[in-house]
Amino acid sequence: MKMPSKKTLTDLATPFANVTADLGQHVAWLKSLRLKSLVQFNKQGLPSNKHEDWKYTSLWSLSQQEFTHKAEESDVSAEQCDQLALLNDNYRVVIIDGIFSAQLSQLDNLQDGLTINPLSTEEGLAKAQPDLGRQIDITKAGFNALNTLLMNEGFVITVDSGVQIEKTIEVIVINTGTTPNLATHLRNVIVMADNSQATVIEHYIGLTDNVSLTNVVTEAVLATNAELNHYKLQQESSNAFHIATLAAKQGSKSQWKTNNISLGAKLARNDVHSQLLGQQSHVVMDGLYLANNEQHIDNHTRIDHTVANTTSEELYKGVLDDKSHAVFNGKVIVHKDAQKTDANQQNQNLLISRGCEIDTKPEMEIYADDVKCAHGSTVGQINEDHLFFLRARGLDEVSARSLLTYAFAVDVLNRIPSEEIRQALSAVIEQRLPQGGV
Repeated sequence: MKMPSKKTLTDLATPFANVTADLGQHVAWLKSLRLKSLVQFNKQGLPSNKHEDWKYTSLWSLSQQEFTHKAEESDVSAEQCDQLALLNDNYRVVIIDGIFSAQLSQLDNLQDGLTINPLSTEEGLAKAQPDLGRQIDITKAGFNALNTLLMNEGFVITVDSGVQIEKTIEVIVINTGTTPNLATHLRNVIVMADNSQATVIEHYIGLTDNVSLTNVVTEAVLATNAELNHYKLQQESSNAFHIATLAAKQGSKSQWKTNNISLGAKLARNDVHSQLLGQQSHVVMDGLYLANNEQHIDNHTRIDHTVANTTSEELYKGVLDDKSHAVFNGKVIVHKDAQKTDANQQNQNLLISRGCEIDTKPEMEIYADDVKCAHGSTVGQINEDHLFFLRARGLDEVSARSLLTYAFAVDVLNRIPSEEIRQALSAVIEQRLPQGGV
C-alpha cells in the first residue's frame, strides 16, 4: 500500500472506530467519564507528527492494522507463569490476553492493610473511583482518552495508612498470540495512604511474534510520607505496539522511585509524569531502553515541581543497534513558587551501529530563582581503546562489545534498592545482549 503524503487524524483513528467497552456499562460515574473521553477522542483522534510531543514518532504503521478487541480462549499453565515471572514467593496478578486470571494469580493471605482487585470487579471499580482519571489529562494529544474509553481490565492496589508491604507485587501481563492482532486496554490504579510503603512491578510479555497492541495507563497517588517503588519491564513481541502512560501525584515527604525498562515491541511509547504537590516530596525517574533491528522506542517524561523544597533525579540510558530509532524528551518544570528545588536530569545513549538514530531533548523550564537544577544529554559509541583492551586479554569481539554495553547500561540497574529485583532485571538485560551476555 502506497503511503499517502498527508496523514489525517481520522486516518489514524480508524483502527478504533466503533469499538465499545463492556466494563461498567451500568455504572453512572464510569459512563459519564467514558462519554467525556469519547467526545475528546472524536475531536482529536490519535496524535500525528504535527503534535510536538509526537514529532519523531509516527503512528502510521499502527493505523494500518485492524485490531481485535475480544480475546479467544487461551491456555497458560502455572508452570509457564512461574518461568515467566521475575520473582517467586511474592504477590502476583496475572492478566492473559487482557483478561484477569484468578487461577494463576497469587493473592491469598494478603497482608493486613493491602487490597488488590481486578478493575473488572465491582470492588475494583469502587476502589478505583475516587482516583481514576485524576492523574492524567484526556484532552492532551495521546492515548489517554482512548484508554479511558476502552479500558476493560487492570489492577487496583490500595495500601492503608502506616502499612509497609513486605512482599513485592508483580503484575504479569501476557499476550499469548492466540488471538491475532489483539488490542488490550488496561487501566491500573495504585493508592498509597499516609506513611505507607509498597513495591510494584509491571511485567509485559509476548509469547509469539504476532501483531498486538497494549494500551495501558497506570495512575498512582502518594499521600504524606508514602513510598512507592515502581518498576516496569516490557518484553513484548517484535511486532507489537506498546503505548503506556504512568502518572503520579505526590504529597508531602512522599517518595516515588520508578524504573522503566523497554526491550520489546516494534513501537513503544512511554509517557511518565510526576506532580510534586507537597514539600519535601522526591521522585527518582529512571529508564533503560535497548533497541535493535528496526525498533522504535519513545520515552517522554515530565516532572512538575509545584511547591518549595522538592527534589528529583532522572537518569535514562539507551543502547541502539542496527536500524533502530529512539526518542527521549524529558521536561522538568520548576513553577514560580517552587523555591529550593533540586533537580537533576540526564539522558545518555550508546550507538552500536551506523544505521541507528536517537532524538534526545532534555528540557528545563524554571520560573523560580532559588533553585539547583542541572540537565544534560550525551550520545556516543563504544570506546575503541576499551574494546582493544578487552580483546588483548582474550575476549572475542562480540563478548567484548557485550561486556562494554552491559557496563554502560548497569548504572540504571544499580540505582534499584532491592537486590532481588536488581539481580532479576540484570539477568534479563544480560540475555538481551549478544550471545546471552557476559
